[in-house]
Amino acid sequence: MRILIFTEVFSPYVCGISSYIEVLKKGLEALSHKVLIVTSDPNVSEDCYKDGVIRCPAKPARNKYGYECKKISNPKVLNFICRFRPDVVHIHTDTKIAYMGLEVADRVQAPVVFTIHDYFLDRHASDNPLLWRMRTYFEKKHFCDLLDTADTVTSSCSRADLFVKRAGRKVPVQLVQTAVDTEHFDDRRVASSAVEKLRFRLGLSPTAVTAVFAGSLSVEKNLEFALAAFARYIKPSDNIQLLIVGDGTETDYLKNLCRKLNITDRVWFAGTVPHEHMPVVYAASDVYVCSYDDGLMSVSFVEAMACGLPVLIKEDRERIAYKIVQNGVNGLVYQTPEEFAEYLKKIASLDTAQKQRIRDIVRRTVPNDAYTSMARDYLEIYRQLPKKD
Repeated sequence: MRILIFTEVFSPYVCGISSYIEVLKKGLEALSHKVLIVTSDPNVSEDCYKDGVIRCPAKPARNKYGYECKKISNPKVLNFICRFRPDVVHIHTDTKIAYMGLEVADRVQAPVVFTIHDYFLDRHASDNPLLWRMRTYFEKKHFCDLLDTADTVTSSCSRADLFVKRAGRKVPVQLVQTAVDTEHFDDRRVASSAVEKLRFRLGLSPTAVTAVFAGSLSVEKNLEFALAAFARYIKPSDNIQLLIVGDGTETDYLKNLCRKLNITDRVWFAGTVPHEHMPVVYAASDVYVCSYDDGLMSVSFVEAMACGLPVLIKEDRERIAYKIVQNGVNGLVYQTPEEFAEYLKKIASLDTAQKQRIRDIVRRTVPNDAYTSMARDYLEIYRQLPKKD
């Protein structure tokens, strides 16, 4: 089959969507299928094509990613894409570039799959209530446009059903388990010298326990919860540091919050790290932390688990965390700030041999063939799509 993927964000942008699509592309190609990705990129000045990816110039935007495709009706790009003759159009972001995907699908009469990765009502903070409502209105409209147009809707998390209901739609969501490339995300393949270089470059203490978060720094990640808990219950004498990898709409807010909480000497912002270098980040860390309770399950913490990192994750209202994390085996589920700090201290108290045993256990909970398994699941969905006239 020939699969055409549209996404506003892709590597080197660090977020779960980028990782998810990279794994899907690798899995589909490993099964001898053709994949073409169309994305926007603020680092290119003109449309370009390389290694199966079309990158279109992007402009700043007040959306969840901070930018959007500058021009979605470029005849040259559209003609190039249509010549790919896709059997299916797979859209991953409900932003401007999604409409290019819908136009191409209409031109070539291909069915459309929409995968829900994120959606949050009232996500935009603003001093202007009218502006706040307008942004939320348009984001919801884009989301609904995709729900109303797609032939099939998928997600990696059952909470997506709630997002659909909140949007006032009754569209079934097919679940496809999140997968990672365990060959790439394996801390045993990372040289100790690479870990030492990373710690030196970031200014991390070589002796402190490192808790890491990786992903887009946006409202729904609820990182202020983790920072507040860290400031209140983790003392400098506990010898624990927090590493935040990624960028996003909340970066400046979170850095200012660290200054207010007086923890800038123990919290490090690494910014964007290329996807191919993330195994070094996980190898340099001791535990992965999540603090959101209203989002979909992140791809990054599954990547961290593949590298042997136990996951410290906040319990959510629907207890979806328990479907992915085996509490006490490959991670710990906490409810309160006190528990968050207690578990961090417990991990920090382990000796080197104990930490290594935990890494070995955690690593074994991630299936080795996950990325081809996810590709097969999607191929089954693609084959069941209605044929267009």
